[in-house]
Amino acid sequence: MKFGKRYSKVTVFMAMLHGVLIGVAAVAVIGLLLAGSKGKDNDDKTEKETATSGPAPVETTAPASEKPLQLFAKQHGAFSSAESATLFIAEDPSLTKAAVIHGNDKFYVWTAVGLAENEVVTNAAEGTYLKAFKVETSACGAIGAGKLDEVLAQTEMAKIKNLIEGKEDAKTKEFHKKIAAITAYSKDLQVVRLHLLSHYSQKDKCIKITF
Repeated sequence: MKFGKRYSKVTVFMAMLHGVLIGVAAVAVIGLLLAGSKGKDNDDKTEKETATSGPAPVETTAPASEKPLQLFAKQHGAFSSAESATLFIAEDPSLTKAAVIHGNDKFYVWTAVGLAENEVVTNAAEGTYLKAFKVETSACGAIGAGKLDEVLAQTEMAKIKNLIEGKEDAKTKEFHKKIAAITAYSKDLQVVRLHLLSHYSQKDKCIKITF
């Protein structure tokens, strides 16, 4: 005797088709899940790599005006006080164009300041020698002498006069007056640099001299 229910061919076919559709749908859902997971992993990896490496660092350099200016002086002596240095100048008639420079807690008697070693002529017999130094002028901007570094670096008197032309406020006006007075006193650029350094190292005290 046979038990169980007999099914028509159509019913069996429909059941098979239904099973196939369910299988296809399951595969599609699993595929989408895997794709989404992989995409997320890639995004996480990219974010981690970006955070770890980051953009290439940008190198920064200070503006030229903030870099110390290398100069060379003709030195006659170094003293512990401004009075001693001034007295030394007064006792020597050959030092009429000399000036006192304040730096590193000492007072130096110089007669010339050049941009290069070979510009400054020294003589061991007369007791002079070359003194290399650097000057930082960035603090001078606060008192209107922001172009002091440019003036010190000039190689032509005419260019110095061009630098001080144009608009001026109360502070820059004083700076321009000092430039005019010193350039009237001497047309020698080594002497002009010297007396500017003397003024801004002793009176206005905005420059920093290092050796």
